[in-house]
Amino acid sequence: MKQIAILSHIVVDEVHQPGRAPHTEIGGAGAYAAVGASLAAESAGRSLLVSGTGSGDLPMLREWCAARGIADGLFVIGEHGPRTRIDYARDGERVETPRFGLEHFDAHTPLPEHVLVPAEALDGVYLFHDDEAPYWAAIERYRADAAVPLLWELSAACTRAERLDAVRERAALVDAVSINRTEALELFGAAALAEAVDGLRALAPLVLLRLGEDGSLVIQGDAVVRVPAVPVAAVDPTGGGNSYTGAFLSAWTATGDPVAAARLASAAASVVVAAAGAPIVDEALRERVRRSAAALAPAGLD
Repeated sequence: MKQIAILSHIVVDEVHQPGRAPHTEIGGAGAYAAVGASLAAESAGRSLLVSGTGSGDLPMLREWCAARGIADGLFVIGEHGPRTRIDYARDGERVETPRFGLEHFDAHTPLPEHVLVPAEALDGVYLFHDDEAPYWAAIERYRADAAVPLLWELSAACTRAERLDAVRERAALVDAVSINRTEALELFGAAALAEAVDGLRALAPLVLLRLGEDGSLVIQGDAVVRVPAVPVAAVDPTGGGNSYTGAFLSAWTATGDPVAAARLASAAASVVVAAAGAPIVDEALRERVRRSAAALAPAGLD
C-alpha cells in the first residue's frame, strides 16, 4: 500500500471558542489532514504524518497517531514541540498564536528532506504553508526529483490580494490547491464568489474551494462541480478544512476521480467537526464515512 505524506505540523492546541470553556487538544494542520487521510483510506497506515516535535512530546504524539491509524513520520527538534493558542470568532474565523514564538514553530516545519519514505512508495504529498520563498525552493527541488502529486492547502497568511502573483508562482509547482471561501475572496479581491471562482480556474489544474456548510466546489478549468456537505451539528470546527483536504488527497490519488474524492472529503470533514477534537479512527468509522459519501449528490455549478 502506498502512503500519503502529510507535511505539516502536529501541535498542542489551546482552543478558545465563544461560549465554551477553553480546552486542550492535539491539533495542527498536519494532524487534522492526517486524520482526514486516514478516514478516507481503505485501511490504517496509508496516512503518514511528517512533522517536527519535541522529545518530551514524542511518546504522547506517537500514541495519538497510532489510535487514528496514522503512520509515524515524526522527527525531533529539541525538548518541546509547538504549542498554539487558537481563538475562534463567532463566525468561525480563527486566530492562531504560537506559544513559544514563530521561530520555534518554524523550526519544526517539515520539508521534503524529512520524508524518509522513498518517493516511489508515495501516492501524494500534502502541503500546508504560505508563499515563503525558502520553503518553496525546497518544494521545487523535490518536484524536480520526485514524480509525486502535490496538493497545497494555502495558509491564510498568503491569501491576500498583494500576494496573488507569488501564490500563482507557487501554485505552478503543485497539482492541486485547496482554499476556503474567505481566503479566495481576499486573494482575488473579489466581492462575489463567482468572481473568485473565475480566478481560481487558472490557479492550478485542480482547485478545491471549501464552502463550509455549503459544501465545496471542485474546479478543473471550465468544469465546476458542487459537492454538498454532510449535514451535522458542528461541535468543534477545528481542523475541518485540513481534514477535508487530507481526505481528498488520499481518495483522489487512490481513484483518480476528484468528484468522488470530494464526496469522501466532505464526509470525513463532517466526522471531524462533529467531534470535540480529532476522533479515534477505526474501520467502523471509515465505513461510516463511505456510507455518508455515497449519499451525497454532486451537481454542476448553477
